[in-house]
Amino acid sequence: MRKLALIVVIYAALSAAAATPYFKVIDAPDVSMRPNTTVTLPITVQNIGGDGAYARLVFRGLPPGMTVSNVTRARWVYPGGRMTFNVNLSAGDIPPANHTLEVGIAAKGSPPNYRRFHVIVENVSEVEGIAVEEIAHAEEHVETSNVSESAERQVPAAGVLWSLIAIVTARIRRYRRL
Repeated sequence: MRKLALIVVIYAALSAAAATPYFKVIDAPDVSMRPNTTVTLPITVQNIGGDGAYARLVFRGLPPGMTVSNVTRARWVYPGGRMTFNVNLSAGDIPPANHTLEVGIAAKGSPPNYRRFHVIVENVSEVEGIAVEEIAHAEEHVETSNVSESAERQVPAAGVLWSLIAIVTARIRRYRRL
């Protein structure tokens, strides 16, 4: 009887944990940019919890002269779903440097989760010389992507919860037979 009670308590705890949203930043790429420019940065988040919620991005560690836009709009993310936010990152008249920033999720019921990424503000004269070399190199090696649109969207299986339910059910049936 104690084992059955323990199984019920574990199941209840798993059900309660699965019913809350839990967001994770899964992709925040590093970016290189020049002073006085704006780049679009795709940041992907995933809801690995059991309930959907509205989520928005939060940034920490922005240096003076650097701003972020398109982050105030909260978006609904389904349980197990992914969402890509296209954020505009603008660098004002700032000196060349390597900056480490953090992006996180603000969502009701989800614990805070931050991911680091790097922003490299390049020297304008160095960038022009490198860009000419990269264009020449890119023309020699043209690559195509074989990744389909549907391959990028992945929804984690809710099968873990169902597997646990099946195990608990099997255990209960087994104990009833004894």
